[in-house]
Amino acid sequence: MAMMVGASLCFSGMGVCFRLAMEEGLPIAFVPFARSVFTLALMAPWLLRQGVAGMVTRRPWVMVARCAAGLVTFQSWMYALLLLPLADAVSIAQSRPLWAIPLAALFLSERVQRDRVLAALVGFCGVVIIAQPSGEWSWGMPAALLAGVGGATVFITIKLLSTTEPPMRVIGWYAVASLLVWGPVCALVWVTPSWWALAMLLLGSGLALMGDWLAANAARRAEAGLLSPMEYIQIPAGAMLGFLIFAEWPNWGLPIGVGLMLAATIYLARSAGRSASRARSSGPA
Repeated sequence: MAMMVGASLCFSGMGVCFRLAMEEGLPIAFVPFARSVFTLALMAPWLLRQGVAGMVTRRPWVMVARCAAGLVTFQSWMYALLLLPLADAVSIAQSRPLWAIPLAALFLSERVQRDRVLAALVGFCGVVIIAQPSGEWSWGMPAALLAGVGGATVFITIKLLSTTEPPMRVIGWYAVASLLVWGPVCALVWVTPSWWALAMLLLGSGLALMGDWLAANAARRAEAGLLSPMEYIQIPAGAMLGFLIFAEWPNWGLPIGVGLMLAATIYLARSAGRSASRARSSGPA
């Protein structure tokens, strides 16, 4: 679960970096394209060492589903970041643990445990308290919600792939898919980035790569329904970064919301410990 918390913090930092880059006038499509280029550049040592064999997958259709869900999720997330305050965009997108639990039951045959459902609901109550939506309509709201549903789908596909595919292969496939999809689009709307925007794209891509690696490794070690509520840590992180970088003042509900999310997280951690202890005690002597 610590890996999932680390992944969530990386994704929070990634969102800030990419928003700063887009505020420099870059088209939204440029961000996933640049991320794919930088990710493949950072992966170059691994790719050279593994060769073509390192990218051969044993589950091509699941890999394609992961890439498709990732493309939709990332573009929706970038659109929400541009149209909403950072804390609101992150909060709405954090509906994905609520989607991950039924999806895990449907596609992974994980048993829906009442304590995990309640923990996810308690955590999302904290999300709503922090966000306090103003009631004004913005296309950023459905974009953030779509990012939440897509994010849950990405997590489930990563969990499915984790039994046969190493994390770097999953990351590499997504980077190649982004390059093929957004490269032609960027050629039509090309804007030369400033040095500052380029630096933010590079830093954001590095954080994204680290977050993807941590999330993929976390999926290999724990059930999806247990890991998903860990992502709520992005809410206080987003509120803090929004205040420090974009001067977006957090509202009075922040400490209450964070308290609810921490309570849910601590409960899940203790529940996981008890389950692991029972599994060990019931194993062969």
